[in-house]
Amino acid sequence: MWDLSQPLDSHTPHFPGDPPFLRHPIEGQEPWRISRISMSSHSGTHLDAPLHRIEGGDAIDSIPLDRLTGLALRVDATGNADNAPISEHVLDAVPLPTWPGWIALVHTGWDRYWRDDRYFRHPYLSEALAQRLVDSGCGLVAIDALSVDSTADDGDQAHCILLGSGVLIAENLRGLDQLAQQTRYRVACLPLPIASSDGSPVRFIAWEPGEL
Repeated sequence: MWDLSQPLDSHTPHFPGDPPFLRHPIEGQEPWRISRISMSSHSGTHLDAPLHRIEGGDAIDSIPLDRLTGLALRVDATGNADNAPISEHVLDAVPLPTWPGWIALVHTGWDRYWRDDRYFRHPYLSEALAQRLVDSGCGLVAIDALSVDSTADDGDQAHCILLGSGVLIAENLRGLDQLAQQTRYRVACLPLPIASSDGSPVRFIAWEPGEL
């Protein structure tokens, strides 16, 4: 199995304006160890519910579990420049036909800049790519970058296209280079069931079909 989740600690990068992740041990509870945790609903590896950007969209606790598990393909989007849109043509190498609800693991390689200032100038989905993912029947788009939109330019087009079409978004993955292209993987992206929330940190894992 592959754990594609980034660690949550005081060094976790966060979107500009969002609160950082903080964990403080609570004193006076000895011999028990208990912590107080403060963070954004979009801290670390996380899932965006449609409510994150779409008025009246589904909240994180109303998303069925079968939308959060399934078969995935890695989409090779490496080789892009800083803050550059990813062309729709990265899908040309994806084996066809895809299937309804398939999960796209967009591999930019930008997780290598985790905790580096360059992480905030990541490649992002072009409008054409976001729309083509919708048209392909994709149910969840996961990316190893801070956002599917440009962080440097405060973009929102990909969020609007994907979430507006009911396609879920997971961000801040890592380790997608461990997965082979043209191979279907089983994945699970499990958020905390936070009532009426716009998003949640997740544990994102992958394994090969039939392996477990």
